[in-house]
Amino acid sequence: MSAAMPVLAADEAVRADSYRVLARLFAAPPDSALLGALAAAPRAGGDALGSAWNALCDGAASAGAAAAAPRLDAEYNELFCGVGEPRVMRYGSWYLSGSLMDMPLSRLRDDLARLGFARDPAVHEPEDHFAALLEVMAMLVAAGHAGQNEFFQRHLAPWYADLCRRLDGETSEFYRLAARFACGFLDTEAAMLAP
Repeated sequence: MSAAMPVLAADEAVRADSYRVLARLFAAPPDSALLGALAAAPRAGGDALGSAWNALCDGAASAGAAAAAPRLDAEYNELFCGVGEPRVMRYGSWYLSGSLMDMPLSRLRDDLARLGFARDPAVHEPEDHFAALLEVMAMLVAAGHAGQNEFFQRHLAPWYADLCRRLDGETSEFYRLAARFACGFLDTEAAMLAP
């Protein structure tokens, strides 16, 4: 018999879904299914975060044509997967210590183990990858886990804005929109989860 999933309040479900969408956006280039889901998603109110969401969904709608997929693949690879050092790093250790695979990653691994998360052997990225941290937050929110506040403050709050600023200065319109939504959403989370 499996444990029942908690029934989430609407705002908690939106939080978990927002983390999942952001994790997917930063884990790999957007495919047509993701672009179509964003293009068809309900639009939000007119506050700053709602406007950033609406702009991302509109950007997905305009990029959703099959011809745009190779361009978005190229933009993703150019930004995040360049030969040598990528133009935009997605790893917490790099922002927190100036190098990859450093002490922040070790602390993160300890915290993940305490929370009951184990590394998937099929995943080759370090655990401090932005998308991985967003996915962990989605799971913590969905489970109603009390540790979400501390996890966010320790492993995302100190550096997500730097990553978003770097992306906002890049030429990829789609990833500028993704960065603006990420920053707006995570700023809201930072205020809500503040100790």
